[in-house]
Amino acid sequence: MILLPSQRLTSGPSRFLRNRRALPWASANGNDRGIGLAVGTALIAGTALGTLGATLIPVLVPGMAHRYGLSSTATGVVATAQLVMTAVVTLALMPRVARPGRARIARIGLVAATAGFGLAAFAPDFATLVAANALAGAGLGAVNAAAMAAIAATDNPDRASSVSVVGAVVVTAVLVTVLPEAEALWGDGAQFAILAGCCTASMWFLRALPDPAERSAEGAPAARVPVTFLLAVALVGASDQGAWSYSATLGEKYDGMSPGAVGAVLAIASLASLVGVGMCHLPLGKRARLAAVTVLLAAGGLAKLVIAVVPSPAAFSVSAVIWQICFMGLLVTILSAAATIDSTGKWVAGAGGALAIGSGLGPTPSGWILDTWGAPAFGLAITLSTAAAAVPLLYTTRVALNAEAADERAHQSVPV
Repeated sequence: MILLPSQRLTSGPSRFLRNRRALPWASANGNDRGIGLAVGTALIAGTALGTLGATLIPVLVPGMAHRYGLSSTATGVVATAQLVMTAVVTLALMPRVARPGRARIARIGLVAATAGFGLAAFAPDFATLVAANALAGAGLGAVNAAAMAAIAATDNPDRASSVSVVGAVVVTAVLVTVLPEAEALWGDGAQFAILAGCCTASMWFLRALPDPAERSAEGAPAARVPVTFLLAVALVGASDQGAWSYSATLGEKYDGMSPGAVGAVLAIASLASLVGVGMCHLPLGKRARLAAVTVLLAAGGLAKLVIAVVPSPAAFSVSAVIWQICFMGLLVTILSAAATIDSTGKWVAGAGGALAIGSGLGPTPSGWILDTWGAPAFGLAITLSTAAAAVPLLYTTRVALNAEAADERAHQSVPV
């Protein structure tokens, strides 16, 4: 699961038409300058590593559980320690990465992440494992903050976002496939050792992260972000990360799949999630867009329920792909709606922070439900959480569509 709030809108009556590329339902036209190989590689490496904890937790959980004899609740504590630290450090460093020196911040973060993963590979007990993952999460948070800010510094943030997302998804798919096999071949701790190596190797690439350019500030004061919207986004993050964190456990323990088979399914699902991004670019009318968001919420929620309730490798495989497509489409829609409503970026930043916090807090209660009440109750709780978030998200989407229509009318009324 990859979070990239890259949309950046300006103010004025023609704001919408000058920034149509920032909206997933708008068409893209223009002669935009591409990013270079060094910057593109840096953005991919930074994005992949910055979101590494959230995307790889499912393949790390079974190994930790086997190595230390941990319950789902205990492994949830480890996952939460890493994810919460990533979210907190990301938010804390946002003011700092708005200034020059992003590459240095990212490389300092990589040092901390390398140390954390290296310690986790040889952790003698549960307490050390938790501390090591918290240190790794803090380091990844610094990388994540620098990489997210660097996207906005390119000449074409939308194209930079696409490069970052696609590249990070490919990197994640490779790691999801390789890590379980490495654990099987080389034993306990091999997965963390490989991640430490990835962090070390990426220090050279991240030196090319671009710093902010001199730009004049534009825009009106931002509207207050509704608490209901932030809670809904956090709930989406918690439910999806909770389900994603234990998807491998469900596949292996409840569906009888091998670690390699589960890893392959999750890798395919990660790649298939890009279809959700493409779906957001379909030219749809206002009612059709609202219906599409409803379908994404409903289909994603039902897919998570099927994964937990139906003990079938085929059902697990198909549902995982559908779920990831729906989540990515919903994520892009949420960020785009927030950017449309508020041109200053306050809504987008709030959505990103809420999603990160929700993702960090999701694994522990999810693991407790799985341990205490089993997979069916786990799936029902995850699905109901998604349903609870639906109304605020649909309302926000409608407000965004109305704002888009108002922008178009305002532009048409301005003399050329």
